[in-house]
Amino acid sequence: MKALLYRSELELVVADLDMPAPADGDVLIRVAAAGVCGSEVEGFATRSPFRKPPLVMGHEFAGHRADDGTLVAVNPLIACGACRDCRRGRTNVCERRVLLGIQRDGGFAEYVAVPRANCHPLPAGVSAVRGAFVEPMANAVHAAGLVAEDLADALDIGVIGAGMMGMAMLLVLRAGGFAAVDVADLSADRTAVAAASGARSVSTRLGGSYDVIIDTVGTARTRADSLELLRPGGATVWLGLHEESSDMDCRAMIRGEKRILGSFCYRDDEFRAAVPMAASVDERWLELRDLSAGVDVFDELMRGPSRHVKTMLIP
Repeated sequence: MKALLYRSELELVVADLDMPAPADGDVLIRVAAAGVCGSEVEGFATRSPFRKPPLVMGHEFAGHRADDGTLVAVNPLIACGACRDCRRGRTNVCERRVLLGIQRDGGFAEYVAVPRANCHPLPAGVSAVRGAFVEPMANAVHAAGLVAEDLADALDIGVIGAGMMGMAMLLVLRAGGFAAVDVADLSADRTAVAAASGARSVSTRLGGSYDVIIDTVGTARTRADSLELLRPGGATVWLGLHEESSDMDCRAMIRGEKRILGSFCYRDDEFRAAVPMAASVDERWLELRDLSAGVDVFDELMRGPSRHVKTMLIP
């Protein structure tokens, strides 16, 4: 089968690999669409130890079950089910978790073997490319859940970033009935998409003050903004992983009782809740490229972000 293989550090190739052999409890998926995540591009460019070659990356994907043809979105997170966090229902931070496309081969291939329990059928009429957007939507569902009480009383909500995660956040917030959502991004193309998708206002940088801010970028500057523009008693959720460092006024945070919440992945029930939300994705946001162009796609994204919300590889 054809696959985009991370063969060695800083080396991606389109290769012919053996068909995966499903283990007990697995099912074979014929991949129909796989999204390229910024974490994959950055991880590849920086030789991140979290993704060790040889590896088939791709953790945002949808496809058809080979046994019955059902179109499914695949939850890439495999929790152990036995550790302390799993027993407490916090499977997203399972200490022995495995992620498809990171510790185990993922969706940048024609076929992939996945746990049967991680397959979620897509509603009728929802395309595979929308189905591949379920994974980022699930991240947004989880992040919104962390500040559910804050959102209930929020007059103003800010989202930093209008890429994949920022747009997923906007869709989840809008679906929850929150209309007062401002979105900031440096890209005029992306802020135009956010404006057309229901953002109250768009800009290159948030201004004013907010009860809740979601930072989907993760730079020192955006993290500082997420605290500086937060009202006393407010909460900011950090989703973005662009940089390790942050630059913040800790004393102002303490005096204003401002809270920082890290958000990572999702539980399976949150992934399931995100499945019907994929129907709200506008396919015009998406750039579709053939899997055979995967090396070029990574080269282009390493030079700078795309004007599209998401680039997807189609086997």
